[in-house]
Amino acid sequence: MRTCVFLDLDDTILQTRPKCPPGEPLSPAADDRNGRPLSFMTERQRALLSLLSAAGTVIPTTARNLDAYRRVRLAFTDLAVLDFGGVILRPDGTPEPDWDASIRPRALEMGPELHTELHAVQQFIDARRLEINARLIADFDMPLYLVLKHPAGNVAALQTVLREHWGGIDPQRFFIHCNGNNLSLVPRFLGKERAVQHIRAHLLGTEPVLTIGVGDSVSDAPFLAACDYALLPRDCQLAAHPLSPRG
Repeated sequence: MRTCVFLDLDDTILQTRPKCPPGEPLSPAADDRNGRPLSFMTERQRALLSLLSAAGTVIPTTARNLDAYRRVRLAFTDLAVLDFGGVILRPDGTPEPDWDASIRPRALEMGPELHTELHAVQQFIDARRLEINARLIADFDMPLYLVLKHPAGNVAALQTVLREHWGGIDPQRFFIHCNGNNLSLVPRFLGKERAVQHIRAHLLGTEPVLTIGVGDSVSDAPFLAACDYALLPRDCQLAAHPLSPRG
């Protein structure tokens, strides 16, 4: 039976240096926009990736857009899920057409609202002097979601935005991804699980496939639940969540 692994990247198989275990050998895994190493893998993470790659097809399943995905040094050769499920990337680097036809109209319709909210959250950030960087993430000419990061990793500043500005956000229209120095406002029509379900239904052929999901954050839970089995890093956000067996 064929095996397919849907693998989250950041904080699952690689992470920035401050998040790495002290004293362990590291290898560069992704670069910043200037080509400098930004994220790293431990030897255990590299061993896990080797194990998963030997077991079957690995499909990166990430919030990264195409530019950020291309800065990952790891050699993935099959499909990839990008932008919280906004894009299913084919091996030739083009969007999977049926999925693109489903997502694109909704993304373009949501675009003005995202631009308006980007302006509103930037005004809130400036008024509170929070020094947070706010960006609209787009891919293949589609506006997709907002992401906030603090250049010094001030998570408390992000929590201020979450609590005081996005606390009343419409849960029918958006969901929040919040994990460390990463706060994202994501339209509900996106979701890694939706892309995973599309791949399982339409892109893996007709033979039985064993699917394994690997992720770390609470927002990964739906795509993990869409797989036959789920794998979590030790001490990750999802493992510590109150609804998890360990929480």
